[in-house]
Amino acid sequence: MGQSRLLAKRVLWAQSASQRKGCAQPHRPETAMCLLLFAYRCHREYPLLLIANRDEFYTRPTAPAAPWKESGLVAGRDLQAGGTWVGMLRGRVAAVTNIREPGTAEPDQALTRGEIPLDFLTGNSSPEQFAENLQGPRYRGFNALLFDLSASQPLACAGNRHAPFLFTPGIHGISNGAPDAPWPKVEKGKARLECIVQSIKGPLSEENFVKPALEALQDRQRAADTELPHTGIGLPLERALSPIFVQIDSRKDFMPVNVATSDTEGGYGTRASTIIAINRNGFSHFWEQTFERGKLQGPLRHFSLPSL
Repeated sequence: MGQSRLLAKRVLWAQSASQRKGCAQPHRPETAMCLLLFAYRCHREYPLLLIANRDEFYTRPTAPAAPWKESGLVAGRDLQAGGTWVGMLRGRVAAVTNIREPGTAEPDQALTRGEIPLDFLTGNSSPEQFAENLQGPRYRGFNALLFDLSASQPLACAGNRHAPFLFTPGIHGISNGAPDAPWPKVEKGKARLECIVQSIKGPLSEENFVKPALEALQDRQRAADTELPHTGIGLPLERALSPIFVQIDSRKDFMPVNVATSDTEGGYGTRASTIIAINRNGFSHFWEQTFERGKLQGPLRHFSLPSL
């Protein structure tokens, strides 16, 4: 059993299993991934293979992935709160997921979680150092994946609902609760990613990795009610958020009474799928496919950064 799974079993946010968290906070949306799936040291040429979906309100202003001139990193941009949900710099990767915490008071002068990936990517700290020094109480609940190929311990998880820890080699998944918590979308996604990695023959390519990864990330099948986590958001919304790929045309019927109507207009769902591959020399690939109301929006974008 991997270290992250041990941690996930050890920390359930000091709550019962019926209180495990769900997807991005509906009353206070903020940039983050809703599903991270990654293979760590499972391929001899690629220490990190990551596939992920970002779910967000359709009306939230966002810029697609592109190189950032000021820093050289590759990432999408949240044009409302700033920051990004996942980004890449040569040999370095960072991503953040939100934790659902209905009824939890927000910290005073809360910082945006979208700044966490940027701060790591543009800094010099190792993943372990960054995770230990992060001012967790200043943020709403989060998990942050931090990878640096050149570090002695390349892959760490930061968060403010658990102590920082290092991932062990294997297939892992993070949604919006504990790392490797056995939610249906996490378990299904991990199984799909494992099959994809095992099926790669020869050099990694769009045919043997990117296309099957995108297919896996577009799985819209809902989980059975008996498999759903109980997050306090109601069964209809649990069902709607249970697929790997989320599409909710209107959230008005799902939302608590204290949610502003403007936050629910236009629907909610998967707006971007991201695929990242870092090889053992640091050569870094980043693919992004964006979506508009569940349909493909524009071409698949691909960016690469040279080896270390």
